[in-house]
Amino acid sequence: MPGLIAMCGLSFSGKSVLAQALSRELRIRLLSYDAELYPVHSRGAPAGASVAARYDFVQGIARREIAAILAGGESLIYDDLLLGREDRRKLAAVAEAHWAGFVLVYLDTPLPVIEERREANSRTRARTSVPDGKLRLDTSLLEPPEEDERAIYVSPGYVLPEILAEVSSRLAGR
Repeated sequence: MPGLIAMCGLSFSGKSVLAQALSRELRIRLLSYDAELYPVHSRGAPAGASVAARYDFVQGIARREIAAILAGGESLIYDDLLLGREDRRKLAAVAEAHWAGFVLVYLDTPLPVIEERREANSRTRARTSVPDGKLRLDTSLLEPPEEDERAIYVSPGYVLPEILAEVSSRLAGR
């Protein structure tokens, strides 16, 4: 049975680093909103579309791509902010429609840690910067997972084998 692992949390929370590690260790495909989907598909949004409308447009494409991958029997990790419960609910519905397991991994990283990471990044430019205004907006939009979402909460300093074991257990339906 295929599975969908959805990463969620603020920018610089560690989603992409953990997603890459999970992908490598579990040998599961990784699909990144920032690296693969948004740069390609945002240009196809209707002219004059707001940032929110462009996001919704690309999310619709993402869900269709994820559905096609799951329909082919392949598991994947989806790396995105997934700030809102409704976006996460729609992803879970895609997984359910394709008889796939769904695991939500929430990077619960405190804002001071995120700020430290942003500051370190400003010296190295290892990744694209996130403007202060965008981070403030995302922080205001973030709806942490509720109990019924059964998210795996991950804090800084996590132990990868423990996260791997929990994700694997959830995918196996235990």
